[in-house]
Amino acid sequence: MEIQGTRDCRGAARALTIAAAAAGAALCGPAYAADMPGTANAAVVRPNTLIKTDDLDFGTLISGATGGTVTISPVTNARTTGGGVTPVGSAAQRAVFQGTGGIFLITVSGSTSVTLTRAGGGAAPMTASLVRAASTSGGGIALLGGTLLPSGVQTYYIGGTLTVPANQPEGNYSGTFTLTVNYL
Repeated sequence: MEIQGTRDCRGAARALTIAAAAAGAALCGPAYAADMPGTANAAVVRPNTLIKTDDLDFGTLISGATGGTVTISPVTNARTTGGGVTPVGSAAQRAVFQGTGGIFLITVSGSTSVTLTRAGGGAAPMTASLVRAASTSGGGIALLGGTLLPSGVQTYYIGGTLTVPANQPEGNYSGTFTLTVNYL
């Protein structure tokens, strides 16, 4: 047995609940989702291989009324300046190369300097002297000359000192250098 009139009240309550939910959804803004793709990379190399993982970058500089220098340490990756050169920001780094292989020993040689020229020309080139350092199989970092290293996995670091003339014109300067690793 039913109490008279309650059946209609339940239906009305349901209808009212649905109407309230629909009105609430209409008042809310749309939901947004964001997708951003990622990238996964891997480098598979054969033994007796050398790959570059980072370029030598002296960073952004201001050339003053007197010439100066900027140095990137191959051991610590620290940047220092002298003379009329002022560093801007902290974006500077040593070059990094990875090598694997060698049965017994490895000899390392390469460029001792690099000339940086301005994109588009119109400015005197700048020269940087280069310094090499290396670590092997997770060991400490040591400065290199034309040194023999034990075989295994090696990381080579290139730093140097860039000479910046007084009032050097603004622009992007670049140059290339070579690192040679001979596997014996």
